[in-house]
Amino acid sequence: MPNESHFDRFTERQMILGVLLFGLLLYLPFSGSYGLFDPWETHYGEVAREMTVRGDFVSLYWAGSPTDGEHFWSKPVLTFWLMAMALAVAGLGGKNAPSGEMALSNAPEWALRAPFALMALLALLAVYLLGSRFVSRRAGVLSAVVLATCPLFGLVARQAMTDMPFVGPMALALALGTLALFDEDEADLPRRQRRRLTWPHHRLFYVTIGLITAIALPQLIINSVAVVYAPRFLLQRGMSIPGIVIMLPYLAGFVAFLYFAARTRKKAPFYLYIAGILCALAVLAKGLAGLGLPVIVFLAYLLFTWNWARLGRNGLGWGVLIALLGCAVVAIPWHHAMLVRHGLPFWDELYGDNHWRRMVLGRHGDRGTFEYFLRELGYAVLPWIAIAPAALTVIVSRFTPGKPAEAVSGVITAIDRRREIQWLGAIWFVSAYAVVSLSMTKFHHYILPSLPGLALVLGCFLDDLARPGRARLGLAVAFVGVPLLALVVHDLVRIPQSAQLFIWLFSYDYVNAPQGRPWPVELDFRSGIIGFSILFAVGALLLGIERLRGKSVAFLAIIAVGFSYYLLDVYMPKTAGHWSQKPLIQKYYATRSSPDEPLIAWQMYWRGETFYTANEIFSGPFDKRTVFLGDKNQENLKDYLGRNRGKRVFFIVEKGRWGTLSGLIPQDARGSLKILDERNNKFYLASAQL
Repeated sequence: MPNESHFDRFTERQMILGVLLFGLLLYLPFSGSYGLFDPWETHYGEVAREMTVRGDFVSLYWAGSPTDGEHFWSKPVLTFWLMAMALAVAGLGGKNAPSGEMALSNAPEWALRAPFALMALLALLAVYLLGSRFVSRRAGVLSAVVLATCPLFGLVARQAMTDMPFVGPMALALALGTLALFDEDEADLPRRQRRRLTWPHHRLFYVTIGLITAIALPQLIINSVAVVYAPRFLLQRGMSIPGIVIMLPYLAGFVAFLYFAARTRKKAPFYLYIAGILCALAVLAKGLAGLGLPVIVFLAYLLFTWNWARLGRNGLGWGVLIALLGCAVVAIPWHHAMLVRHGLPFWDELYGDNHWRRMVLGRHGDRGTFEYFLRELGYAVLPWIAIAPAALTVIVSRFTPGKPAEAVSGVITAIDRRREIQWLGAIWFVSAYAVVSLSMTKFHHYILPSLPGLALVLGCFLDDLARPGRARLGLAVAFVGVPLLALVVHDLVRIPQSAQLFIWLFSYDYVNAPQGRPWPVELDFRSGIIGFSILFAVGALLLGIERLRGKSVAFLAIIAVGFSYYLLDVYMPKTAGHWSQKPLIQKYYATRSSPDEPLIAWQMYWRGETFYTANEIFSGPFDKRTVFLGDKNQENLKDYLGRNRGKRVFFIVEKGRWGTLSGLIPQDARGSLKILDERNNKFYLASAQL
């Protein structure tokens, strides 16, 4: 591994750009080369497409939803704003879009996935900043590499789903909060003045103002124009309250935030201001956890280290209040606008059902206690699981309770900062893990918010390993970590179907099929998984040799990067052919003679059939709809086929339902029913001449 001075040849800006470029090169290439995975990517993609078509950036719609008509209220709005903006930039999803637009090119996949890869970069930047500022640049680079190459993190970074817009901003908010806590610069910032106005002349001030203006002001303008409140007592008089009146408190809060930011004298509070804005984004992505989880991590850290005195320095106490004001100005207006439009049913669905019930009562999903995520953690951080036991043990063994060093000396030393940041990473990991473990509803990807903390611990540990005289640490990895790595890999290669455990890290298909769905015989990834794991194990064993330890750390990083490329650019495209409807629906549009030959989706609840047809199967008059699901689906399908005799129709259907579908075709037309594409292991594309 390059020594610490190697990275000192670069400026901090160059190092940050290098970390971001590394993430882009890992996640973006080939990200749009394969179809969207059912159900989440197509599910959320359809909500964003409808937002684009309707031109409504307040309410969320999912026309054809069998649960609540046309509304979609189970997730906040940020994910769909990102997708809608990406579709607009790509020129997709407009009102006059041509039929088959979503299926006939790879542009939708590129557009929908790119924002989430960019959000992942925020988390990489977060762990790099913490490692480089308080330990060493090498520790920062290693922390970013570890996080980027954890399978769970990398796979979710390639998925158009709600989790990365939550974790990316939240992780960076925690990092900036830590920078504020440990900032030693108590000098006043330089200021500029024009007439009676004065403000700090520092890039942190300009970044803060630019960020809240770019995020909050468009919301306030849209809500002011699009939302109208008509309570019953005013409605009887033909009156209503315009949106600008409803948004006045937030406009006032926005102005107040600008005022207090301009009066800020120290640098540290600006880190908190930006962190507050980022927490608001996390709230708009995933709900209350976007603010709650960072607060829990910081409180746990302060309780364990008893470092409360630092909150009294550099104006941080007042800065926390202003940061919360900025968070409110960004996060609350959309919620308020939705309450005005849709009332308490929206709130009950989003926070009653999808927050409170999932956390306390349990919703659909797995059940378990603290040990539930231990197995998933092995897959989520493969192959770094070999390093984790030794790294966490070292952190615990070095903890010395009592007053922090700064209470004696007045300043915190480099050694103390290193120790504190390692403890922050460990507490981040344990706190996030504990929170999701306490939830009654459990999905495998719920441990994603804990990974940045673990990556920070592992990055600092690897940096320590690369220093001279660390033979004991290397031997600990060899004797404890390598057998654990072998155990996890054994789970993944017992049978070819075990490789779907990686898919289960981001898709909860295991809820509907606990034993897994049929696995295509041509998909066998065992040799690749075993090969990379053996190479990593060899590198881990070499950590015990003094003269090879630095090179071994670099070797481990290279193998982990190679394994990530294998998962993202080999495993994902190959499995997508069976977990995405894209190839089948693409063939439908290429085969049909005209829009008068419809695609019928029978007993399909995957959402690919909706997104890739731009919801043609549901749009139009009721008697023209070609999606059949729920009550009387067989009777309704028979009736539709009877009303469209003489027409060629296409079907997309799960393979397990093929026999039943064949019996629903009019008897004299059954001979024309034929399968057009059976490459997908789950679905058929078929046609019949009625």
